[in-house]
Amino acid sequence: MNITWSSVRLFRVGVHLWLVGYLLSATSAAEWLWEFPVARLPGPPGPLRYLTHAFGTWLPDGLAIPAVGLLLLLALRGLFRPARWWSSFLIWMLYTSLMNLAWSAASGGQQLMANVLFWMIFLPNGPDPKAGPMTQVVGGTAFWIIRMQLVLAYAVTVAHKFTGHYWMDGHAVGIVATDPGYGPAFLGAYPALLVLLTYGVLIFQAGFPVALWWRPTRHLWMWMGLVFHLGTGISLGILDMAFAFLVCYLIWFDEGTAQAWWARLDRWKAGLLRPTGSST
Repeated sequence: MNITWSSVRLFRVGVHLWLVGYLLSATSAAEWLWEFPVARLPGPPGPLRYLTHAFGTWLPDGLAIPAVGLLLLLALRGLFRPARWWSSFLIWMLYTSLMNLAWSAASGGQQLMANVLFWMIFLPNGPDPKAGPMTQVVGGTAFWIIRMQLVLAYAVTVAHKFTGHYWMDGHAVGIVATDPGYGPAFLGAYPALLVLLTYGVLIFQAGFPVALWWRPTRHLWMWMGLVFHLGTGISLGILDMAFAFLVCYLIWFDEGTAQAWWARLDRWKAGLLRPTGSST
């Protein structure tokens, strides 16, 4: 299974950066999100509660806030050092526990990130000539499963929209835009534009799982996705979801695109480290 290692490295940095941003943005609400959540998820009784990914939490009462600190340290470590399988496992376990504690405030982006973090446990940091055939198969499988998480997310979302009345008749975006809790309200003055935006979202989400497989259409759809997710993230107040999806774009970069981004990052870091007043 071919793996684009430059995109894997870029993706890992993006995921850990997302974790840092998510945790820091949620610190002001840490008490009601994690320490004293408004409602706990129901789950199986006894030890089975700790074996279920979807319902349980591995954190004993009173350790949620220390877990936030530990997760933040592990995420920061992942920005500068290659992640080991054990650190990836700890990150997934801590993150899913915190997410399940705060399930009433969770978004689809957080669920996407929980799935991605699990498979990152098995994703190598780079090619290993000493790796056996089974290790290579496991790593390649994890790589493609992470990639397919993005495909499935869009496919399931648009399939659900196709069953809805307001999406199919072109009114869905208009209903959201004119809702005082969302907006932007000024779009209400342009009904024809709202219809175009509604069908545009359907075309974007329906086309994404197909467009990813060819370089020209992949780039076009990713630029469309950047506009879509930043627009919905800002207008609907779900920036964590927006950036979770955009981070997952990185693992779909081809080798040339990923290396070009690494070159940009290296130039940016060199500019930050250059002494003040230096012209070289």
